[in-house]
Amino acid sequence: MSLNAIDIVNAATLEKIVLTGRIAEFLGGNHSDDERAVVENIARLLSQDLILQVREALAFELRSCNILPHDLAAKIASDVESVASPFLSSTPVFSDMQLAGLIPHLADHAHVTLAKRSDIGPQTCMAIVTVGSDKSISFIIRNDHIKLQEDALSTVTRRFSMNRNVMDLLASRADLPLAIVEEIIEKVSDNCRLSLVKAYNVDPVIAAELTHKAQNEATWRQIEKASPQQVHAYVMELRKTSRVTTDLILDIVGRGCLSFLESFAALEAGLTLVAVREAFYNDDLSAFVAVMQQAKISKAAAHEYCQLIAKFGRPDYE
Repeated sequence: MSLNAIDIVNAATLEKIVLTGRIAEFLGGNHSDDERAVVENIARLLSQDLILQVREALAFELRSCNILPHDLAAKIASDVESVASPFLSSTPVFSDMQLAGLIPHLADHAHVTLAKRSDIGPQTCMAIVTVGSDKSISFIIRNDHIKLQEDALSTVTRRFSMNRNVMDLLASRADLPLAIVEEIIEKVSDNCRLSLVKAYNVDPVIAAELTHKAQNEATWRQIEKASPQQVHAYVMELRKTSRVTTDLILDIVGRGCLSFLESFAALEAGLTLVAVREAFYNDDLSAFVAVMQQAKISKAAAHEYCQLIAKFGRPDYE
């Protein structure tokens, strides 16, 4: 195949498209290194052609070649979707390490294409779950042909713990390590949680404990940096759906947020926040007990709340 660069650049689009087929046929055969180098350079020129159809044709024709220069293959893989996707969906030229190294430089459409392949290796999987979007992650999770390593699964859980759709998809896999099951069981929908408990023989008591722990963490994230007024509004919302429990109060107050208990006690007892704070922080045990009784808080819970108030003392906002 003897064409020079000027001939290729000036050739008509149809001629270039026909040439891509000849290039693929040549590179699929046995030729000397020098001959291959010439044809590979022609392919490099076509991979940079301004005409999209030419680049599409080249990518399509080269998708089955077993050997290609890495720079040429990477150039095609980094192109627009209509060029890169047909190539990436079947090319065998990249090793697992090479493909993993390319992932951060590829577009989301390329990640999605690779996530659908049945033969991608663990390094490529790890690279996709590390930098990919929820779209590409969802495809890799649904890919039953590949084995996702525990470190990749942990990365998905860490990055998308607040994405219920991704967590539910993850729960649908049949090959999860028990450690991952326990990690996501409180992050999925109720139906998926029941499925996990059944499929992986998880102790329902443990599942309930993990769920409560996750709910407490979610509440803390909402109020960690909130003002007392914002905490009060949040407690009002929680009470409407009966989500304020003794366990939740102890958890939140145990982190130093006494305003959570103040608001709950005031709302339950029908008192003002000022009145509740006076009873809490003036060393008057009878006043504290009276508030607890008005709020219909059990003696056991009141005792624990009293210990936490003694531990933290009057808040700085007073």
